[in-house]
Amino acid sequence: LLACAASGLPFADAMRRVRGVRAGIAEHDSVARYSKAGVDVFLGEASFVSPHEIAVAGAMLRTRKTLIATGARACVPPLRGLRELAPLTNETIFDLAEQPRRLAVLGGGPVGCELAQAFARLGTQVDLIELEPRVLPKDESDAARLVAEALVRDGVRLWLGTRVIAAARTPEGKSLTLDDGRRIDADEVLVAVGRLRNVESLRLENVGVRFDPTSGVATDARLRTSHPDIYAAGDVCAQLQFTHAADAHARIVVRNALFMGRARADRLFIPWCTYTKPEVAHVGATSRELQQAGRPFDRYRAEFGELDRGRTDDAADGYAEVLMQKGADRIVGATIVGKDAGEQLAPLILLAARGLGLRSLDSVVLPYPTRSEYLRRLSDACNRARLTPRLASTLKWWLTRTR
Repeated sequence: LLACAASGLPFADAMRRVRGVRAGIAEHDSVARYSKAGVDVFLGEASFVSPHEIAVAGAMLRTRKTLIATGARACVPPLRGLRELAPLTNETIFDLAEQPRRLAVLGGGPVGCELAQAFARLGTQVDLIELEPRVLPKDESDAARLVAEALVRDGVRLWLGTRVIAAARTPEGKSLTLDDGRRIDADEVLVAVGRLRNVESLRLENVGVRFDPTSGVATDARLRTSHPDIYAAGDVCAQLQFTHAADAHARIVVRNALFMGRARADRLFIPWCTYTKPEVAHVGATSRELQQAGRPFDRYRAEFGELDRGRTDDAADGYAEVLMQKGADRIVGATIVGKDAGEQLAPLILLAARGLGLRSLDSVVLPYPTRSEYLRRLSDACNRARLTPRLASTLKWWLTRTR
């Protein structure tokens, strides 16, 4: 939707294009595709009768191994009057037939920021309300600041550190009452405050599978539940709820459940990307998480505006930052903000997953001028940090003797 807004499409055409793209992607998970691949598909609400029996659509399925992959759904908080407004979620907002003149967004996480910016660029007046003192509270503070500045430039009104205490219909549309007594009026309300795991109807208590409505199905590192023949994968159990994380989980379950493998989900480096402008991509731990855990680290940063490519085109926004385990050549976290941040993060994901650091890039030659040269900047900065006064003195002595 944001790309449509950037290209100047009017609201109706932008939504039509988004719905078309979504319809094309939906084929990947269609009944026809799975049936063609030899999968027997049963449509209906399923529940466990016993550890190896599942009732669905009037049929009784008997299994040796079972995978719970029921996903999650958008959470509508128990806020007085909110449900009566029929709020939109990320699952329903693209069904809008007409552009709202005013949109109130509850939640300043990735979904809230992405849709707030897209609708603002399409001409809607957007108010974004976030309980935390900044948007993107799980990301690095500098990244969140750059996104917040971009949202404000696009006309989004930010209400940070603010709580909504009530919602109601009014003759002019819908309204949200804030904890300080102020009121936000809107034509539509979008809720983007997290997700609920789909576990209620499974009758997991029948088979002794531990679960919680908030955190989902409990699993071990190999994605086994508390019953050895029942596994879980994806949003129903994952801490990071992303499509690519679910795909990685599925591959682990196939190896472990069907081929007696010992693959572990706790060794995965799961990246995430927020598709605002500027884009934000991250993998590993944040600096705040490392500080809270008492894990010392070194920080290396490159500004895209200081690269020659950044001086020649519109790719000057943002930065790349890598957190390295102190005293070791090992990446423990990385953040990129800017154009195509998700694409630029890929080499750092590979290094982190292999337990490597910036020094392993010493012999890598990168094309000039490109944004990927941020890797060379970071690697050089890491090597300069190794140049202690004693080592510098030794090098000076050696060069003096050998010149």
